[in-house]
Amino acid sequence: MSGTLFNVPRELRDPFFFSEDRVKIEESNIDPCDPVFAYEILYYNEMSPDSLPWLVQGEWVKDIIMEWEKEEDHLKGLFKSRSKGLLEWMRKSIGRFYVLLYWSNKQPVNLDNWQSSIEHFTLKPVNVIERLIFIRNNPALYHSFIQLSQLFEELYKQYAKHQALKSIRNK
Repeated sequence: MSGTLFNVPRELRDPFFFSEDRVKIEESNIDPCDPVFAYEILYYNEMSPDSLPWLVQGEWVKDIIMEWEKEEDHLKGLFKSRSKGLLEWMRKSIGRFYVLLYWSNKQPVNLDNWQSSIEHFTLKPVNVIERLIFIRNNPALYHSFIQLSQLFEELYKQYAKHQALKSIRNK
């Protein structure tokens, strides 16, 4: 697979997600979480893709949730077998949650002072900042996996409710 190397922008420099300063992105087939925050990397490098998913409410939520459900099953198996690949899968899934959280609030992911930006979000699970801090500090704990699963579920329910109310108002 070919691809182009991009600098990890200041807005995404977080050692939890990136150990290198550059990442490879296949521009012809962008996956929002491979590498994690791919759309944002392009956006902050002023290489905007055709559409900015955080501005277009729609199918991407279902795609993110479907991918999470696959990851959730995989992670269950990794926790059960105490696999070495667990941390990388948890890191990817935590990144996927950030994508869902920010995009649901029509924002690109920005990890520079992320706690203060999340505070102002309309759609967010209860105590999301404290829970994310716990998960990030303890990604190998099974309880972190359970918390992450609950965060996905709570945010998806809020998003679905928000979309339903929005469609009622637009009628």
